[in-house]
Amino acid sequence: MHCNHRKHDPPTSAMAGRHMQTSGIAQRQREMCLTAVRAEPGLTAHEIEARIGIKAHKRLPELRADGQVRNGPARPCSVSGRMAMTWLLPEYLN
Repeated sequence: MHCNHRKHDPPTSAMAGRHMQTSGIAQRQREMCLTAVRAEPGLTAHEIEARIGIKAHKRLPELRADGQVRNGPARPCSVSGRMAMTWLLPEYLN
């Protein structure tokens, strides 16, 4: 199970993180992110968020820690306009 809060976050953040895990919401969000990476490898987190309608910035690193996705090369994000890392499947070759 992933920890959805930092050590020094307020207790309400820890409670919210536990709710995300125990309710299954976090797992569903990870599945949505993984589906987006499978459909369009090489998207940035903001681009993934724009496509699936949820915040992906916590779920993508969790998927990376589980070995289900990896980081690709950085490029300008079409949503933020800033340089951002991309997300790929582990087997994707550059």
